[in-house]
Amino acid sequence: MSLPPPERTAEAIACAEALRGLRSRSGLSLKELGAQTPYSKSSWERYLNGKTHPPRGAVMALCRLARQAPAHPLALWERAETARNRPPRPAAPAPVPVVPAPELAAVPEPVSVREESSPPEPRHPRPARRHARTGAVLAAALLGAAWLVMAGPWRSERADADVPASSEPEFACHGERCTGRDVIATRCGMHPDMVSTHRPAPGLRVDLRYEAGCGAGWARVWGQRIGDVFTVSVAGGEPQTLTVPDKYATGIRLHTPMVATDSPDALRVCVSLAPGGPRQQCYPAAPPSP
Repeated sequence: MSLPPPERTAEAIACAEALRGLRSRSGLSLKELGAQTPYSKSSWERYLNGKTHPPRGAVMALCRLARQAPAHPLALWERAETARNRPPRPAAPAPVPVVPAPELAAVPEPVSVREESSPPEPRHPRPARRHARTGAVLAAALLGAAWLVMAGPWRSERADADVPASSEPEFACHGERCTGRDVIATRCGMHPDMVSTHRPAPGLRVDLRYEAGCGAGWARVWGQRIGDVFTVSVAGGEPQTLTVPDKYATGIRLHTPMVATDSPDALRVCVSLAPGGPRQQCYPAAPPSP
């Protein structure tokens, strides 16, 4: 899987993954998407691979074709749109150097000799003392300016540190309500447990994954080819199938829709490779007991 370009935001990556999940759920090829929506095949290729931020109408159209409620995909799109238009964070201000006041040597008072009848001469500030006062005022002004510039970021950091961050994700479904739904759109795929890993063919990897907070499991596949079929199931539940429709669904990670279960050990995945590959192979989540 190729790494995203540096300018891609986390919000844009999540939005593109959600769109790919919707396209997989719809079962439509890029050509069919172009025929059934106002957007061309090449536009859909850019939207699904995250090369271009999609318009809002494209997200709505894909939700309609996948028969998926648009609330969460549109929320991901809004976050990506906001992040795309967010101005870059300004660099931290450079510290202002403090100019110390010059140290002054003691200047002895000159002895003036005058006649008793002469009026006293006016006293003028000596140049050294005048320069010392000017240096002290300048140093105080620079210190005040430095405090004003840097106090804002310090206050912001303290305020941010006082806001508790929740470490628990908010899932959009649980149990039977997760059956047939996408792991990205429901946020069930944020921190799941790895149940087992299988390699039905060279270059192909199938992971069974489970999220207790959603009460559901699914299969994640890498290295798939056009025509490969992956079906995840549990005893007594409705199997969920992922079919790789075209080249744009290869070279990326794909997920099957979810199946509801209370036990990750109940998960089972069956793999039917494209014509010319091995026959169907099925794997339990854990090896059978001796």
